[in-house]
Amino acid sequence: MWCFRLPAFRWRRSLLVTIAVLAAGPAGAQLPEDAAQPAAQDPAPGRVITVTWADVVRLVDQHPRVAAGRLGIDAALGAVDAAGAAPNPSLEASVGEGREVVGDGSDQEWGLALDVPLGWIVRRESKTAAARAEVDVARAESLALRREVLLELRTLFWTVAYEQARVASLSALERQTAALVRTVSKRVEVGEVRPVDGPRAEIELEMVASELDAARTTLGSRQAQLARWLGAPAGATVTAAADLTELPLAIDLGSALERVQADHPALEVARARVRSLEAAVASERIARAPDFSLLAFGSHELDRDAYGIGVSVELPLWSWNAGRIAEAEAELAAGRLGAEADARELEAAVIEVEGACRAAAQTAARFGGAVIPRSQAATATLERAYELGETSLLELIDARRTLIDTERLHLGALAQAQIECGRLASLLGEEGS
Repeated sequence: MWCFRLPAFRWRRSLLVTIAVLAAGPAGAQLPEDAAQPAAQDPAPGRVITVTWADVVRLVDQHPRVAAGRLGIDAALGAVDAAGAAPNPSLEASVGEGREVVGDGSDQEWGLALDVPLGWIVRRESKTAAARAEVDVARAESLALRREVLLELRTLFWTVAYEQARVASLSALERQTAALVRTVSKRVEVGEVRPVDGPRAEIELEMVASELDAARTTLGSRQAQLARWLGAPAGATVTAAADLTELPLAIDLGSALERVQADHPALEVARARVRSLEAAVASERIARAPDFSLLAFGSHELDRDAYGIGVSVELPLWSWNAGRIAEAEAELAAGRLGAEADARELEAAVIEVEGACRAAAQTAARFGGAVIPRSQAATATLERAYELGETSLLELIDARRTLIDTERLHLGALAQAQIECGRLASLLGEEGS
């Protein structure tokens, strides 16, 4: 469960998918040589390894699902060779003992027949076209899978960055609260404030410390997930080198729609499948032509030797393949409609994600530019007023809790902007952070 408390955050499903992806990750994946820390040299347990998003992108091709997609392309290429290959001829041979009906004569008799099919020549072009379309499908599906894995890893990467910033913020707040406790204790001793202010300040420190401990536990869990996928040694801590405050650049919606329509792998899959179905229709129509093969034979009998050639022709007396043609044409029509539906769904997804990216970036910018500075200024003013005895400790604690909440919301908005804009970048095929 995510520790972000913004009600609009909807990352539970993404996290579950991320965990599933990581659990299937390669046990032997090696960290890149040019990581921020020299990670390729098998760091000792307890060592901190810092990775960038570029390091994660370089490692994604080692993921077993991405590797399986490449093997699917190899299999489809093999199917192209199989579709264009000539079928093997068949050889029939027989041998036996022959005896005369009248008389005592006998001799060995034998016969040979060679059948060379030729009908494949007519069907070869359409079958090869269908197989090549399946290669395009495999390539597009492999690219789509790679984008999907990268998106889940991007979500995890920025989640680690958020948890790191959250722990850093709470650590600073804990130090500030500890200093406040010392100040209150001194003022209680000299009788400047009521004795009850001492326990109240200590309770506030315990609350901050408790929240910090929870944040550190969550951070450790996220770092362990990232370390597992990267193949880090047991006990090593992986940290994400990322700047949450560097908000992504806005992408024009019109340009995004054009780019997605031009080369998104999901649409490439749909288009390639339509081409495969078109080739299947052509194959079924060609199948109405009679199949034929070339025959060559030779035989030896008691009273004669025979040699010759012939032709074997299929007689389409019972069927002209009308049912298979109708089936293929219906599947082609359904495939074209499916491709159109995929295009509309993708456009809707781009519009939704672009809006979410823009909204999250605007929210994060507003928090950073207006809400946080005002909350910090209000807290500093009340701290000074408390030192001068012009306000109560409860008012100061309330201001500090407000600051904690706004800082948490700010960090959550920053992480949300990075993840939502990462989803848009994934749709556009951009791997950069």
